[in-house]
Amino acid sequence: MRKVAWSVAHQEFIISDHYYFSKLQKYAKEAGLHIEEVDDLEKFSQYDTIIFNYPEIPFTPEEADFIEDLVKSGKTVGIFGYYKNEDKIADTCNTLSERFGIHFNGDIVTDNVSNYEKDNLLIVTGDTYNLPGEIKKVMLACTDTITTRKPQVRPLIHGENTAESKLGCETVLFAEYVDPSGGKFIAGGTCVFWDNYSIDLYNNKELSLNLLSR
Repeated sequence: MRKVAWSVAHQEFIISDHYYFSKLQKYAKEAGLHIEEVDDLEKFSQYDTIIFNYPEIPFTPEEADFIEDLVKSGKTVGIFGYYKNEDKIADTCNTLSERFGIHFNGDIVTDNVSNYEKDNLLIVTGDTYNLPGEIKKVMLACTDTITTRKPQVRPLIHGENTAESKLGCETVLFAEYVDPSGGKFIAGGTCVFWDNYSIDLYNNKELSLNLLSR
């Protein structure tokens, strides 16, 4: 059974919040994934995957060193932000993600054509890369863009041609750094693609389980 640490060490959204994440917990359990909320970074080495979902406390250089070592040892680490740099979320994510050549831009993405329920902030895209074939289309609500700055970083999800960044950035929405060890650092522009509202739309469930077991 794959063990997943859902961090609460940096004031993240808690997965035990039934209103927001009960479906994710259910689907993960059915898929053989064991998720625990963990409030101590030192314990992360005991897990296969570590998730930071909307961290509100910046990472110190020492913490970034520790997490980088986890990726180098073969672990998977994921960090997920939000649009508009609300609560300085992009800045906070960057205190960790820039170590891996990934920068959160803190912008707003809209798509007036490919969206859910005619809401241009609920981005729908099938422009996916390096993901299983069953993940054909996903809905990413209120998402930031990310810029990649190292050759080891590859895209996972890109907006459709009709998606636009308010800052004029390329609409890379999810990407991952791949370490020679096989470890991965995944960054996503939104943290609500796997909440109870979104997870049953399109292939969001399959995406969520893939990111937890990647």
